Amino acid sequence: MARKILRAQRLSTQVGQAMARNISGLVDILLYRGKFTRAEAIATAIGSAAFALVFCYPLVRHLSISGAFGDWDLNSASERAVYWSVHQYHQFPLWNPFECGGMPLLGDPQSHFLSPWFFLTLIFGPVVGPHLEVILYDAIAWAGGYVLGRVLGMRRISAICTATAFAGSSWFFLRASEGQIVIMVFVYLPWIIAAGWTASERGKLRYAALCGALIALSFFEGSPYPPLFEGLTLALVLLGRASVRLNARPLIALAVAAVFTAGFGAVKGLPTMKAMASHPRPTDAGYGNSVDALGEALLSRNQDHNRPSLNNWGFWELGAYVGLFAVIAMAGLISPRKALPWILTAIILFHLARGWTGPNSLYVWLHSMPFFSSTRLPSRILIPFVLMVAVLAGIGIDAVCSRGSPATLAVCALLILVGGVDLILVGPPNLRYALMSVVDPGPPRIGFAQYHRDPALVESSVIRHHEGVVNCYTYTDWPTEAKGWNEPGYRGEQYLLGPGTVTLARWTPNRLEYVVDAPGPSLLVVNQNYDPSWRVISGADQTLSWDGLLAVRLPAGKSRIVLRYISIAAICGLIISMLTAFAAFVLVRLESRRPLRDA
Repeated sequence: MARKILRAQRLSTQVGQAMARNISGLVDILLYRGKFTRAEAIATAIGSAAFALVFCYPLVRHLSISGAFGDWDLNSASERAVYWSVHQYHQFPLWNPFECGGMPLLGDPQSHFLSPWFFLTLIFGPVVGPHLEVILYDAIAWAGGYVLGRVLGMRRISAICTATAFAGSSWFFLRASEGQIVIMVFVYLPWIIAAGWTASERGKLRYAALCGALIALSFFEGSPYPPLFEGLTLALVLLGRASVRLNARPLIALAVAAVFTAGFGAVKGLPTMKAMASHPRPTDAGYGNSVDALGEALLSRNQDHNRPSLNNWGFWELGAYVGLFAVIAMAGLISPRKALPWILTAIILFHLARGWTGPNSLYVWLHSMPFFSSTRLPSRILIPFVLMVAVLAGIGIDAVCSRGSPATLAVCALLILVGGVDLILVGPPNLRYALMSVVDPGPPRIGFAQYHRDPALVESSVIRHHEGVVNCYTYTDWPTEAKGWNEPGYRGEQYLLGPGTVTLARWTPNRLEYVVDAPGPSLLVVNQNYDPSWRVISGADQTLSWDGLLAVRLPAGKSRIVLRYISIAAICGLIISMLTAFAAFVLVRLESRRPLRDA
């Protein structure tokens, strides 16, 4: 009996020692602030994927439901147009005949297909693909927050805090519920700041080139909003860092990042500037938010998409819940030198998010600058503000855990866990809205034709059936004289102004072929908007605008007319982007050899 008791005591001691060793090991792992290792990178990828799957549970359960709620219709329409061009016609998406009677597709500032994640749409289709992108974006946001924390020298537990506060905030899930994929690409912001910060600290300009590439990627995948506000946030952070250190290196990194942003983004930027020059987006600086409204957006647990408006706009444009992490961020004041650049940036961003507070307010000045003059809704600036709160929360956790006490670490871990659970209860339920408003217009058409939709019929469902929508919703007003086959005055998708016959030989988004037999000179009219990038390859004179529609003058007799969409702006932009990529490659090679020369 005594032996059994002694054996049990020994076993208990061994178990206690093993638990103590495990706890000690876990404490060492969470409090580690040394070099970012390969094993840590793998763990970050796994952790970010797990975080996204948990927080995006409404979409994970219903990936195949083709909802068209809110801006999901707008983005799904463009996505389906690209899907038709690439998947069925095997063409690069330059021209979009499916929306507004025809408009540039690459030049659309809200086009999304220049994304490494577009393969998800090509593989799984235009319904499941974008839903998978939402989950992937949340993983990117969490991993970016973690990497930013580690770049700033935080302990692992502190980096986890920063990542959770940013990726779990309701701003992401409210935008996802509305279908604002072009706004969700703010998930690259922590990666951008991490690259810019590394360039400014180490003096390695290849990280500034990476920073520019990430800002350009944000533009490729979304509207001008994210790159503009990401660049603004990066500038504020690096300016604050330069002021604290009294060093010009952050400013040099900022300038190099700006140059590479312009170079990498030219392939979409030049066509976009051309499109917006002909179809501008007029906005005013009169949008504003009260301090109470911003406080509700950040601290109220009522973050429902359909919550009554606080700023004469939908709440999904305002909500950015941070909850308990706002309190944790206050602990960042313990390390004022580390926190100062982020505090200064947060103050300016919050003031900008106020919008119009008077004719000389900061937002009015910002709105008067080039490119920013086409933006609106200053509440979107709360998204980078949330990242500032997340970084300050990480700095606060780092300061509290500086003594390495297991008890302090346990308290901090509990705060992060409680804050994360609070976030998952507040934001992710909004994803159910993304699965609403499924509308089927009926059986699909065999050939392409324009269509005037009933207001109750979502445009993405029309494009799904291979029809173009003449009355569509896009980034700005896009008037058209194209007629739908269900409208009075419709004469077909192509017709002659005069005697003769015209037969469609081949139809693709970027190439049109017709067989014409005209007894005399005539005019071929295509039921699509005129764009000067449409060029005659053979069989006729140059293209022209006939009452806003694409037209070609024809000679008498039989001929085969071939039209092709060739964007000179896209070609020039591609050349500039390729040269920029080559310059980045050379920069990486030069900097990688520098340590060898120094040695």
